[in-house]
Amino acid sequence: MPIETTDIARLAQILENSGVDTIEIEEPGLTLKLVVDTRPRIAASASPAAATAPAADHFVTAKADVAGHFRAAHPWQDKPFVAPGQRIEAGAMLGLVKIGLLYAPVVAPTAGIVDAVIAENGAMVGYGTPIVRILPHAPSNPLN
Repeated sequence: MPIETTDIARLAQILENSGVDTIEIEEPGLTLKLVVDTRPRIAASASPAAATAPAADHFVTAKADVAGHFRAAHPWQDKPFVAPGQRIEAGAMLGLVKIGLLYAPVVAPTAGIVDAVIAENGAMVGYGTPIVRILPHAPSNPLN
């Protein structure tokens, strides 16, 4: 029986809620391996710099859609796809996730400015692992 995308998302949620970081399912003609980032989230301490920074809930996070090794640059290039401070459009290529011999793109869910590349180059990432944090463009006011 084929596994649907909704089944994979539900399995990832179960893994994250249980604290388990990896599950591998093998059946004839089907192999599925899920790796979820279960590291605890640490809140930053209040500081003068934090008071001038945008609120964390205003950021949008691009996440991995698959499990594999994160690549910040194309394998034939040295320059990363994006860097902090760079302005990007929705759908822009932010990185790649290498799955065996295949590469899956990580794309920007919104236009904005790259705040941080969270995933380290070469790091193992799982479904839903945060890859890039984006400060979205403020919506323009058509009355101005």
